[in-house]
Amino acid sequence: MASSRPESRRSEHVDLALGLALAAALMGVLWSLCAPRWETNDDVAMSMIVHGYGIAAPGAAPQLMFSNLLWGYLARSIPTVGGLLGYSIATIAVIFLACAGLLYGLRRLGIDAWTSLAAAALVFARPILFPQFTLNAGLLAIAALALWLAFAVDGRRWLLAAAVLLAFASFLIRSQEFMLVLAVALPLLSWRMLRPGAARLAIVVVMCAIGAAVWIDEASYRVEAWQPFNALNPARARLTDFHAGDSLREHPEIAARHGYSLNDVELVEQWFFVDPKIADPARLKALLADASERPAHDRFHVDASMQALGHGALRMLVLVAVLGTVLWPSRRMLLAWAVFLAAIVAIGFFGRPGIIRVYLPAVGLLALAPMLRGVRLQGVRGRVFSTALALATVANAVQVLDESRATRTADAAARSQIAGFPTDPVVIWGVGFPFEAVYRVFGASQEAMHYQLYGLGVSTLAPFSVASAEERRGRGMVARLLSTEGVPLLATDKSLRLLGDYCREHHRSELQRVDREVQLGSQPPHYRCAVQ
Repeated sequence: MASSRPESRRSEHVDLALGLALAAALMGVLWSLCAPRWETNDDVAMSMIVHGYGIAAPGAAPQLMFSNLLWGYLARSIPTVGGLLGYSIATIAVIFLACAGLLYGLRRLGIDAWTSLAAAALVFARPILFPQFTLNAGLLAIAALALWLAFAVDGRRWLLAAAVLLAFASFLIRSQEFMLVLAVALPLLSWRMLRPGAARLAIVVVMCAIGAAVWIDEASYRVEAWQPFNALNPARARLTDFHAGDSLREHPEIAARHGYSLNDVELVEQWFFVDPKIADPARLKALLADASERPAHDRFHVDASMQALGHGALRMLVLVAVLGTVLWPSRRMLLAWAVFLAAIVAIGFFGRPGIIRVYLPAVGLLALAPMLRGVRLQGVRGRVFSTALALATVANAVQVLDESRATRTADAAARSQIAGFPTDPVVIWGVGFPFEAVYRVFGASQEAMHYQLYGLGVSTLAPFSVASAEERRGRGMVARLLSTEGVPLLATDKSLRLLGDYCREHHRSELQRVDREVQLGSQPPHYRCAVQ
């Protein structure tokens, strides 16, 4: 026994070094082929909030709205290195640690290095090239599970501590994704894993840490400055996120009964919160309460949730997950699938169908499940699974790289179009501004860091926003829209159509472009509601 312990320790150190090296190599190879790009503008916005630029005024507390306040402070504490902001460094570190943790966990569970690398590449290729905070939270949860399972095998307590830290970080980044991955993982676990006292203590520690983080985060929003945001947020979420407007369009008499036009409803759906007469929490609450009495099928999007499993970003993961279940069927696997499918049906039921970034970590967990459960990839079944895994990894990598190259070309064109963009506040509505193209993972230009963006979005009423600061100065969007010089505005054609109807319905005027010859490359166009 004593003679095997040093050998075990040497193996442990080799596996740890291998996990770290393979994670670094995987990220380095993919980034050498294509630079990473934020998958959505959510991370761009949160980086702005953390560091005080773009949509956010400098110096405010980093309440990220989607992530925990503690995560915001942690990202802010990281210094800028070579133009790489703390939020980007934190994101890169999360991806690296999650990938290395998964690789190490698979090695300790008996999976060979090549198969472990193929599994990690299948799950991590998209998050490495298209990082997104929800994805990152789910990946951390998977890595925490892999380390916990490795602890159950060899009992090394540092693995348990690492699993707790990764799980806590996952919760801080996106609590809902952490809970989804945990729910899918629970059927795969056995109660004997909780027998060691250290395991039970770890659960208590992480639950207490999560409870404290939730209390700190919620307390930070209970101050007076956040009350306008807090009052509107529940009502606007039903329209912007959960498609409550679908029912109102089918029953326009409901909107009319509460003094809203269908254009007003669509304005709120499109994040137009700058007119308090429309974005009135009390009126919207009454409107939505009335709309909720309509037949429930108006809110169903279940079909879209299920169809999303065939999306290109998920297809290879789903195929591997299904194959693993067919080759090694068990009640635990079937129950894990049932939990996942029930979760996405519920998400669709409440109006959020087909959110790929939410599904990907859970599907990735199901694809990894045979290996995490300790299945030996031997014999015919093992060779079939390993071969399918390798082929799926290559096919997935090719698709992700092709997508990354396509966005690289489009992003370069978008950056060239905004050359000479002003540093005075400009209203940004919808996809009128190329956030992901301008504010890249590896850093934006110095000029872009000085743009002041009056964003119409979830953070419009947040006290840290440029929008709120301009409103306090009497230079809000509506005030400038009604002025002679108009408001500088970048918006889609759809948004401009909505704004034109808004001018007619609320101000008996027509939307007019003040400077018709101005191009985006010099100054953004100005618009006003002009009385005819």
